[in-house]
Amino acid sequence: MLETSSKTNTSYFQSHLKRSNLAFTHPPLSKASSIQPKKANFVLLDHFSMSSFSVVLDTLVTLNLVHDNPIYECKTYGVNSNKALSDVSIEITTDGNIRDIEVSKESILVICGGFRNSLRPEPLLNKILVKAAQSHTTIIGIWNGSFYIADSQIKTGGTLSIHQDNKAIMEERFPTLNLSTSSFTEDNGLLFTCCGPNTALDMMLHFIKDSYGTDYSQAVAEVIGSDRTSEADKKTINRFLRSETHTPDCIKEAIKLMENNIEDPLSIDELIKLIGISRRQIERLFKINVGVTPARYYMEFRLTHARQLIQQSNLSIFEISIACGFVSSAHFSRTFHKFFGQSPMDSRRTSQVS
Repeated sequence: MLETSSKTNTSYFQSHLKRSNLAFTHPPLSKASSIQPKKANFVLLDHFSMSSFSVVLDTLVTLNLVHDNPIYECKTYGVNSNKALSDVSIEITTDGNIRDIEVSKESILVICGGFRNSLRPEPLLNKILVKAAQSHTTIIGIWNGSFYIADSQIKTGGTLSIHQDNKAIMEERFPTLNLSTSSFTEDNGLLFTCCGPNTALDMMLHFIKDSYGTDYSQAVAEVIGSDRTSEADKKTINRFLRSETHTPDCIKEAIKLMENNIEDPLSIDELIKLIGISRRQIERLFKINVGVTPARYYMEFRLTHARQLIQQSNLSIFEISIACGFVSSAHFSRTFHKFFGQSPMDSRRTSQVS
């Protein structure tokens, strides 16, 4: 079986696979930090969309998971009391009502609407939105949460996304605003709106990308957006190939061969013979398109597979090391520790208690 030199195993992942492993490449102690998380304040209007709210909340919770330290502390608030009724008639006990909300430049204010919200002015909510805008708080409007943003008369330099059924009333009440019924919109990185649950995830991934970078956005997408891939895409872990249309076919073929030969890894010489290109070509093309050498990528893929088996199976560490092409469990444990910051056994314990 193939083993690459330990010189290739510098700490952490270097290919796009780091996105899939960001939540697992931090030692448990790094989660304990003196850094105070930012406030993510969710205003739950009566008949708010539970699905939209869940998507936005899930992206922030997942961002906390993949980041070194939790970024957001998420709290919910009712408008007139400490309760809110969702669109599926589930009553939520909130953390407070909107009088308790504290806004700042570092916080987020999410206005969660839904199909059956009564679109009427909420004077106290308007005051909070005005204060948030003055504090340069990031404001996010879900579904007809855009109505309340518009009604507060805060300055919006761009376009607001609205649900199709709210178009008539919005045009009547706010004739000077630019309105859109498609996808989501952004205004100067401080105001985000989407017209429904199907666009909430795209909006939040865009927000995370703008605020924290592509790696974190795609890491979150790997966790909660991977079910949107087609059956053909699911056959490979390398979903980046879908968007990277310029990736040469020989690289795609090489990666599929690696995926299909984990327990008994191919040598690079065997790989290039099967593909029909030279070692120099494959090294150069991998560097350009994947960012690492074929050997390095192969190792990262096998370790990713090992991490999944550690967390999701009852196989022993020895059995996993064999299944992932390592000649000894000792070498597997050392290599795993270099990439994930903890031993395979510690990784399993962490996954069992989290």
